[in-house]
Amino acid sequence: MTKWRKCLGAAAMMLFMKGASPLLQPATPRMPRGLRLAATLALAVVAFSLAHSQKASTPTTQQRFALAVNKTLEQGHDASLPPHISHLLGISPDEQKVPVKQQFIEMGQTVRGFEVSAEKHDDIVIFVENQAQGESIFYLVSARGSARKVVSIKAGVGYDRVPTAADRKDLTTEKQYWLDRLVPVAPLQTGKH
Repeated sequence: MTKWRKCLGAAAMMLFMKGASPLLQPATPRMPRGLRLAATLALAVVAFSLAHSQKASTPTTQQRFALAVNKTLEQGHDASLPPHISHLLGISPDEQKVPVKQQFIEMGQTVRGFEVSAEKHDDIVIFVENQAQGESIFYLVSARGSARKVVSIKAGVGYDRVPTAADRKDLTTEKQYWLDRLVPVAPLQTGKH
């Protein structure tokens, strides 16, 4: 259909609407301007509240980390952090064993652990040991989930360091590993069945 015919069709429809009964004509807004503004604001507030309530129902990573720490303190196994590791991490200046509550998983040659100091709950250690390569990495993490210190052990010799960007990236992966196991997030409910 050409552009001209479309215009004629639209004009014919408008003429029909003009002469049609009031029930067939489109409604015209007769609401006062102030009332329209108030209704629009009310609708915006309701929409924002609904969006916020759905967002608030999903815990943040930091909240999930705190729940993982609490779960480990309540349900973790009694263990101890070895003296040399606790010294390199700065948890025990006099190189003593540190009692911890521990979650761990062994998968083949890899052992992963999530430990919380039994005495000082803001000393959290996440570690990965690769037994085949004789390498281990220990992350000292704050209660908020931030890297405080990293200890790398190769061939039985430990090195401590300030966390690098690569360390923080690897720690994020390890934290997610533990959060998925200790505090899984339920899938979002969509209401469709």
